[in-house]
Parts: sequence; C-alpha cells; structure tokens
Amino acid sequence: MADVNVVNPAIFKAYDVRGLYPSEVNETAAHDIGGAFVTYLGARRIAVTRDMRTSSPGLAEAFIEGARQQGCDVVDYGMLPTDVMYYAVCHDDLDGGAQITASHNPGRYNGIKLVGREAVPLSGDAGIKEIREMIMARQLPPGQPSLGSYEQRDVLQGYMQHIFSFIDPSIIGPFRCVLDAGSGMAGLIAPKMFERLPCEVSTVAFDIDGTFPHHEANPLIEENRRTVTQRVIAEQADIGIAWDGDADRCFFIDGTGDFVAGDFITALLA
Repeated sequence: MADVNVVNPAIFKAYDVRGLYPSEVNETAAHDIGGAFVTYLGARRIAVTRDMRTSSPGLAEAFIEGARQQGCDVVDYGMLPTDVMYYAVCHDDLDGGAQITASHNPGRYNGIKLVGREAVPLSGDAGIKEIREMIMARQLPPGQPSLGSYEQRDVLQGYMQHIFSFIDPSIIGPFRCVLDAGSGMAGLIAPKMFERLPCEVSTVAFDIDGTFPHHEANPLIEENRRTVTQRVIAEQADIGIAWDGDADRCFFIDGTGDFVAGDFITALLA
C-alpha cells in the first residue's frame, strides 16, 4: 500500500492535479499543494471551492490549512462548479483560486484545478511543474508566525447575474430540454439558470451525490448519456444537455438523439 504521507509525483498532470483517493491524492498532498501554490504565486488572498465528491470537504480543509500556514488569506466559497470559482477570483480581485475536483473522473478519484490572477489556469508548463518540484524537493518555506485569515462567502447570485448579462432571455424560444447533471455540480447551477429561461425542462440525475448513484458524470462515454438520449427521443425534446462532474463543460444531444457539441447559449439561440 502506498504511503499516504508521501506525495506521489504522478498526480501532477498537464492541466491539474488528479489521482485516486486516498492512495494518490489525499490530505497530505492537498496540504502541501496549498502551501506550494500560494508560495509559487506569492499570493496574499485566494479562493477555494470544491465539488460534491465525498472526499472533497477533507481535501479542501487540508488545502486551506496549507495555504493559511504560509500566511495567505483564504476565501472559502463552498461547494460550487469550477467556473464559479473562476468568476470569484476575477470578481473579488484575488491572487488565485483552487477547485477541489476530479472533473469527469469516477468517484474514487479526486484532484485540484489551480488558477492565478484573472483565473489564468496553471499548467504543467507554468505553475504545476514548479509546485511539484517544490514539494518533491521538500522546499516549502516554513510556516508563517501567524495563519492567514479565513472567511466564507457566497458568490453564486453574483455569478448568475453576470452570466445573464450576456443574453436577452426574452428572445429565447420555448425549448423542450432534457437535462442530465450526472449527480454533479450542474444539479446546483442548472435549476437557477433554467428558471430564468422560457424552457420546458425534464431532469436526469439532479440529486447532488458524489457517489454517482446513476452513472459517472462523464458524458463523453456513450453509456453515461444513454438515459438522457433515450429521454430526448421519448419526450420529443428539442435538445438534451449533459454536464461533467464539476459542471465546467456540457455536451449536447439533438432532437434525434445524436451526440453533438457546441456552446450552450448558441444552441438555445439556433
């Protein structure tokens, strides 16, 4: 069995941190990444959010502790989709942000998506590599004499106002939509979106549950979109929309049941 007190370098990917919980991604890793992340950025204040996975609360707590030990202030926005974290970083003028999530991966996985100022993503070429090297070389600075501050904040209403500032809902037709949240974060955001739109909505897997009782939140796999596709055809819907686990990507099924891709608002206005 792997030593959970030793950070596995293989969890540092090209665009995020990701691995099996707890053998690869665990509280020790999250704590060290939190400290290395704010050290790399020289951050004074960051956002932290998390998805609905059962391991996410503990990983978020460990990440926050690691960041605060380096003297960084943390704003905890709670359980949210990843793109709402991006909004929070920009709206609240923060130095960076982290979302605890494994995106479309099965429930036994978890990870961390990291961004700097203006929600610019860290990657294996810029940021993630340096964080990995800092941790593996055990070059984290010693903790600061006093912890950074901690506060909780709600940003969801501001996010909703922001995204609807880009469109005029009155010109959207009365579409019939089947929505599949995959038990993920779309179950939080999609109801708030569609209550403002003149659409007739039918839902699949809208119970937010990190054990994924219906299917994995990965619509790229045909098996995972079988129910939404069948419902689109049976209900003669205009469109089906399926989200991945952290709801930063959505995928479309047209009225004939064919899997298509595109932008959500473009699809509604087409």
